[in-house]
Amino acid sequence: MIIQGKLTVYFESPFYRGLFEQNCGDTYRVAKVTFGTQAPTANELLQLVQQRWGKLHWAAGEADALPKVQNGMSPKRRSRQARKEVQRLRKGKATTLLKLEHKQNLKLKKQRRKQLKDQHASEVRLKKQTKRLAKHRGH
Repeated sequence: MIIQGKLTVYFESPFYRGLFEQNCGDTYRVAKVTFGTQAPTANELLQLVQQRWGKLHWAAGEADALPKVQNGMSPKRRSRQARKEVQRLRKGKATTLLKLEHKQNLKLKKQRRKQLKDQHASEVRLKKQTKRLAKHRGH
C-alpha cells in the first residue's frame, strides 16, 4: 500500500494556512491548519508534523484526488508542478471537501442547539405547571 501526502502552505488574508492532503490506498483525507500572520518556518512545519499530527481534524473523501507521484522526475519539473499546484489550490477537491464538512458541522450544531432549546422550554413548562398545581392545593 502506498501512502502519499502533501502539505501546501498559502496566504489567505490575514493568515497563513496549511492544507494537508493524504491519499492512502482508496481513502483520501484532508486537514486544514492556521499558522498565523507570519509565514511558517521549516522548523515550525517539522514540529507541527511531529507533535500535532495525531490531533489534526481530518475530513474524509473519495480516492484519486492526488495525482500519481513519479519518482524519476527532475527537480526543475517538480518545482514547476509545485507552482502550478499553488495556482490551482483554491479550486481543488480538498477545499470543496472542507467546505462540505463545514456545512455538515453547521447542520449538526443547529440540530443540537434546537434540541437544547426544546429541552429547556419543556423544563420551564414543567416548572410552571408544578407551581400552578401547588397554588391550588389548599391549606
